[in-house]
Parts: sequence; C-alpha cells; structure tokens
Amino acid sequence: MNRTLLALVLAVSLTSEAADLKLTSSGIEIRAGSLGTYTLSYPEFSNQASAIVHKIIEVKAGPNAATVRYEGGAECAVSINGGEINTTFKTVPANVKSWKMSTLIDINFSKGGTWKIGDQSGSFPIDKPKVPQLASLSATSFTLKNAQGQSLTFTTPDYTFQQLTDNREWNWAIFNWQFILPFNANSPTAKVRVSSDLAASAKLIDTFGQSISATFPNKLGSVEELKSDLASEQAYFDAIQTPSLDRFGGLSESSLSLKKTGYFHIEQQQGKSWLVDPDGHLFFHLGVCGFAPSDDYTYVKGREDIYEWLPKAESEFASAFRAGDDNAHFSFYLANTIRKFGQPFTLDRFAERMIQRVRKWGFNSIGAFSPTPPTAHVNANFPYVASLPINEWEGIPRIAGAHEVWDPYDAETEKKIADNLAKELPAKANDPLLIGYFIVNEPRYDELPRVIPSLNGKQACKLRLVDSLRIKYTDIASYNAAWQANAKSFDELIDTGLAVSTDTAKADVKDFVGDFMEAYFNQIETLFRKHDPHHLLLGSRLQPITIEDEQLCRIMGKHVDVVSYNYYTYGVDTESLKRIHDWCGKKPIMLSEFFWASSKDSGLIGGREVSSQKQRGLAYRNYVEQSAALGFVVGIEWFTLIDQATTGRWFSKYNGESYNTGLVSVADRPWKDMLAEMMKTNHSIYDVLLGKRPPFVWDDSRFQIQKTKP
Repeated sequence: MNRTLLALVLAVSLTSEAADLKLTSSGIEIRAGSLGTYTLSYPEFSNQASAIVHKIIEVKAGPNAATVRYEGGAECAVSINGGEINTTFKTVPANVKSWKMSTLIDINFSKGGTWKIGDQSGSFPIDKPKVPQLASLSATSFTLKNAQGQSLTFTTPDYTFQQLTDNREWNWAIFNWQFILPFNANSPTAKVRVSSDLAASAKLIDTFGQSISATFPNKLGSVEELKSDLASEQAYFDAIQTPSLDRFGGLSESSLSLKKTGYFHIEQQQGKSWLVDPDGHLFFHLGVCGFAPSDDYTYVKGREDIYEWLPKAESEFASAFRAGDDNAHFSFYLANTIRKFGQPFTLDRFAERMIQRVRKWGFNSIGAFSPTPPTAHVNANFPYVASLPINEWEGIPRIAGAHEVWDPYDAETEKKIADNLAKELPAKANDPLLIGYFIVNEPRYDELPRVIPSLNGKQACKLRLVDSLRIKYTDIASYNAAWQANAKSFDELIDTGLAVSTDTAKADVKDFVGDFMEAYFNQIETLFRKHDPHHLLLGSRLQPITIEDEQLCRIMGKHVDVVSYNYYTYGVDTESLKRIHDWCGKKPIMLSEFFWASSKDSGLIGGREVSSQKQRGLAYRNYVEQSAALGFVVGIEWFTLIDQATTGRWFSKYNGESYNTGLVSVADRPWKDMLAEMMKTNHSIYDVLLGKRPPFVWDDSRFQIQKTKP
C-alpha cells in the first residue's frame, strides 16, 4: 500500500448567517455568529498506540491557503474555495495509522446546552462528571446546541470515531470534541460538512444580568431589593472590626528594623524576604485584581434577544456601556449600581466606595488589570500596582505562536518599548503609593523552543538562531549530522521550519532560548531603570506550565525584584514554591492571580470549582496562610473584585469566561460567607508572617499539600 500520499478534502458547508472561514497559524477558524467561534485543528497523525507522531513544525498561513509541515517530511496543503477546505497530504511516513481533528467548546454550553453524536445525546453537565468522556463512539454526525436553541452540526466521513470530553477532569473548564479516522492512502479524500441554525431566540438573562433559570441565595429579585441593600450593607460594614495598621495597611508595631525609604521595597533579614512600605513598616500585599469595571462587561451585539432588558445608550444607563466600543459592551453590574445609588458611574466614585469596602475585608492594595483612579486612592493612601506600557495594543508586536512574548533582537521593537517607557514612566517615578510594575501577563516562554525554529527570516530571533547554528557547526554537513537534516546550506534554514527531533538539536535550541531570555530580561530591566529608580520590577505573571523551568528562573531572577506567579491550584505545593524560589536566586515571590468559584450558589459556571461560598473562603485561607508562612512570599492578588458577566467577559465576544471570581456579585452583593473566612486571614496575616500563629490548614483532601518531583 502506498502511504506516501493522502489527499484529504474537507468541504465545510455553512449558511451565510453562520460563519466565515479563516486559515490561521493554529487551525481553521469557524465563526458561527452568536453561537461562538471555533478553531478546528489542522490534522494530527497518530500511530497504532494512538500516540501523536510527526508533530507539526511549521504553518505558513495566508488568507485562503496554508502549508503545514510535519516532522518526518510530511506536508499538508490547505486551501479555502467557496466554502470548501481542501487539504492534500504528501510524503506521509509509514508509521502513521490514523489522523484526527478537534475543536474546543466553551464551558458555557453547560448552562442548558445539549449534544448529540450519532444516536446518543445528552446535556453538557453543570458539574464535573465522574467520568470525563461524555461520549465515545463511531458516528458520522455531531451536533451541539446552546441554551438559546442555536445549533452547529458537523457531518464526518464513514468509519469516523468521535469523542466528547469534559476537560474539568484536568482542571481546564472547557469541553473538547475530536474525530479520528483510519489513515488509508487508498481513500484519499474526505469531507466534513458543518451546518448551523442560529434562528432561536429564547430569553436567558434577566433584567439584572442574572441567569433566568438559575436559583441561588444571593440572587436579586427586584429594584426594591437592590435599594434596600443600602441600609443592610451599612450595618454589615459597621459591624466589621479591623486591626490597627499604618496608613498603607502595613504593620507599624514589630521588632523588625526596616528602612523608611519613601517607597515600597524589598529587604532580606535572617533568610526571609519582607515587602516594606514607604514608612518602613512590614507590608504584605493583599491585592484585588480588576479593581474597576472590566470582566463584568459583556458583548451584547448580535444576541440582544437573549436579554430581558437592555437600555438605550443615551439613557440614564449610558455610563454602563463601555466607552469607545460603539455600545457593543454593556455592564449589568454598573446598571445595577446606577439603580442602587442613583448616580452614573465614574471611576473615582467607584474606587472610593470599593476602597472603603475592601479595607474592611482586610485587602490593602489595587491589583493588576486596574486603571489608576484619578484621586480616590491618593485620598485614601491606598497602594496599587501597574503594568508596563508594552502591550500589543500599545504598539509592541508579539512573536506569532508564543503568547505575549516579544522579540528582544528586533531593533524596531526595542525602540518602541523604549519610547513607550520614556513617555509613560516618569509621571509615576516618584509616587509612594505605587508598589511596582508587572512586565506582561502570562507570557508563554515555554513555547519558544517549539515556536522559534518554526519561524521564517522575517523574525529577528530566527535569524539569530540560524547564526548561532552557523557559528557552532561551521559547515552544513556537521549541522545535518547533528540534527538529522538534509539542508543544502545554512541560508536555507532561514525561511524553513526546523525539525527539532534529536537530543543535540533540543540542546542547541535550549541554549539559544537561554540567550533569548537573557537578552529579553536584560533589555526590559535596563529600559525600565532608565526612567524609574525607585519602584519594584515585579516580573512577568507566569503560569505553572511556564515557571517550572530552571533555566528561565535563573535568568529571570537576575533581572527582577519580585517573581510573580499566577499560581492556580488546590493544595499549595510548598516544595515546588521553595524550588522556584531557589532557582530564582532567592528572589521573593508574589502569587499574582488565583480564585475559586462556586457554580452551585452563584448562577455562574466554570473555573476552579468548590461547593459553596464558604468553601471559597476556606480555600483562600488555606492558600494565603500556607504561602505567607514560607518566608519569601510577599503578597497575593485575588482575581477579581466583581464576578464575570453571566454571558461572558467582553473581549472574548461570545466565548467569554463567566466565572464566579468576584468578591461581589453582578447585583453588587458581597459574597458574605466567603468574605467571613477571608477576613480571618487578612485581619491576622502579620501574625502568620511573624510566626505568632501557625498557618491555617483546611482539612479537605483536595487542599492537602501536594508533593511534586523536582
């Protein structure tokens, strides 16, 4: 049987309303209107054991055509023509036994969504099921339907095996659908048809931005209830007793001899790291992310009929629409506060009210993803953090395929960063309330070993990689022997994706990524210090998948003042935190993003789930106190102040997260059971830091300390 050629044609039939198609570096994008956007992956190969073989090493995508190259020499030419996706393979290795394609499905389908594969059907579950496989069978059709009644149907070839899984089993709040076909060179073509029905118009969201079908204790029932909250909340806050602290929220009475510098800074004493406030007092950063309306905005255009109520933009609710977005994004949370307080939204008025609240709850700082209020934080002596003005929308390009990573070898990029910092940083260089700056949020440095070799010569770092190989190997024959390649010259490598399959190749790429990271962090540290000698460089807010890299940590630790870690977990792995701390040269750590959510009593879905609001608070106590007791964790940031919108946060349009992340609900009601537990930690955090009491340990098997291998 000839296994060197497989021609595959994927014909995608879409109604004009349903979607348009786009070839991207990550797959085939299907835009299905208010039903959402889906990315159908490019085909992956597997062997008899179902292991992925011959991974993709390069994707060159244009508007209507793409070329996909794999390890082992296989190629796939993809084109779009009149609603068809034509895919042709060549030189497919003999050990390929099957191929598959897959797409992710938003967790929001669990809010009344259903699925059908062949003759099996079911509902997308609200809670994580006991078995993650919702369906596994041979079938030629798959239909998903949302709560509104809109549907998307995939019709696959004969002999297709389909599987639908709930990825919460692996702590990822999303569903995954895939189909698998036997590889058969004698059947060179196949078709997958996609049809949709977007005509349904059921009402899903009530006047206050809450799910109509959901019931939960904090649910708002009327405008009268909302206004009556004012009196009851005043009594609630008046009854909260707070500890005596300094003007910033630091501990003024302690035996520590710390320096008064006028700025937040780090001091090391007896092997411990302390964050010190401008008055020279011990300060543990208890920050709240999203300290402004943000994730509570939702995208309303194209699905207006799912809401019981939407105001006109020129009404008294004008300030509940996100500015500058053509009235496409609306905050039911802000609409509820306009009803409640009888005033339009302004950032300063909002911040003044929220600072008073969160201080009662024991939080002492404005965290990430928060615009600086005009005056409210100054009047209240309320500290804050900031992010460097180097986002993609601020003109700093990113490397395609490596999330939130720029190219430090690109001279134009370096100039743009320098210009942005020179323009923005001096205004805050002497601000005593500013703790420091984050670099970027959740950059995927771990993707660089895969991405850089796949780039072309338009990217400066790819040119540098080829130059490093040219210098090391001198002649192309030596390179070919080491990398098991057959290049004719080093110049040929510039515009070609490189297969990194040998141990020597992997070591070469690792060394180059080390040089890349040194250039990257040295560049940002140098440019930052040029304009701000006082404030802390808080590092990049890294994910677990990224930070568990000794080479990265050792390089990063030389250039930042604090290592920031978006540490999402159940049990706190103290051994892992200690290892990261050591790798980073004993630099202090800030746990810069985490939350737990309770779908059962919030009307929302997704996130790192617990069973109640009280359990959210117990999880917080377990996490914060055990981390603070380590002696090198100098702060945390809870994500977020306000729950995410029921129909998803605004910037993801129809696919946005809608998690119970907030300290308050969409109705501006505090989650009091959770906050009662949080206050037990926040109001006595300095006793934990100074060893006056042991850290809280929650007696729940999910939250026991997990040991990991180094």
